[in-house]
Parts: sequence; C-alpha cells; structure tokens
Amino acid sequence: MTRWLSGAVGESGKVVAVDLDTRFVANINQPNVEVLEADVRHLPLENDSFDLVHARYVLIHIADFQVALTRMLKLLKSGGWIVLEEPDFSAARAVVGEKAACQSIDRVNQSIWQMFENRGMDYALGIKLPAILQKFGLQQLSVENDAPLSNGGSGVAIVMKMSALHLAEKYIATGRATQEDIEKYCLFADDESAWAIYYATVGVIAQKAAA
Repeated sequence: MTRWLSGAVGESGKVVAVDLDTRFVANINQPNVEVLEADVRHLPLENDSFDLVHARYVLIHIADFQVALTRMLKLLKSGGWIVLEEPDFSAARAVVGEKAACQSIDRVNQSIWQMFENRGMDYALGIKLPAILQKFGLQQLSVENDAPLSNGGSGVAIVMKMSALHLAEKYIATGRATQEDIEKYCLFADDESAWAIYYATVGVIAQKAAA
C-alpha cells in the first residue's frame, strides 16, 4: 500500500508510513516516503495536514482504539478521507468437515474471542466500524464486508494455522480450547476438503466533514 501511495501522490506529494515496528517498511527507498517509528495514538505530526489516512488491522490490537482513531481524524484536513480495514472474528466458523474437527474449530474460535476480550479488545471491531465512524461525525461512508470461504491449504487457512501454533498457549490459557483442539484446528487447515470462514474483513471509506 505504501509503495502504491508513493506512486499515486507523485513527486509533489508525500507519504508517511507509521508503525511500532518498521522492519517491513524500512526498505522503501522512495524520496516522497517518510518512515516513522511511533505509536499511532501519539503521532508527532501536524493536525489538519493529510488528505488521506489509511490503516489496516491496526485498531483491533489497541484497547483504547478510540484514542488512535481520534488522533487519525485530527491529522485529516477538512474534506479529507479515511480508509480503515479491520477484521471481524465473530464471522469465524467451520462450514464443512468432520463433526469432531468442526467442534474443535469452533472451540478455537471461541478461544480467540476470549483472548481479545481478556485484553480489553473487541474481536468483532470490524463489523462495528461503520457505526463507530458515524458517531465520530464522518460522512459519505462506503462499506465492504469480505468473509472468504476458504478450504484447507489456502492462504487464509495456512496463515490461521500459523497463528494457532504461535499463540497456542494463549488460546489454551483462555480455558476455551485444549491442545487437542489446536492440533485438530491445524489438521483442518491442511485438509483441502475442509471449509471454513476464518474471519471477515470490513473496509470503510469515509470523509471528514468540511469545516
């Protein structure tokens, strides 16, 4: 996205890429791109200075996401646009597979929900984005909701398998899933005949009201 924006704004424009960990954007060597290692809630940038603010899978990982969103909106010029994309894990469910495996998938999904709740975060933030932006006074809302149905071995399934392996201890600590459930989840994610919705992504484009 950063590279695309760099080309879109041209030589006369500027893109600021912000992350707590800039490893994945540090190698973007474009003269109109500034990489800033910072907390999105406390950005040292001038208010009313951006035509566009974009964030993907950021707010769901921030318990006080309203603080981050407020800061983003302050950075926008009047009439500027914000583009937000956030996951909705409440959409996750097993669709086709052996009964026992599907039950394990559902328990692992419940552990994901519980993990977010235990950290004061909203696992269904994505689906609430449109209403949240309305409350912030945004206008001209355009909404997309993508809930891909994926079989085992697909990119989505493999990514979620990797997440389950990496976060297994945290999932199990919620009391919602067991080690056996994690193992069945991973086997399900490899089975080409097994189908599930692992999460949805809600994208919202909205405009800041003119002053």
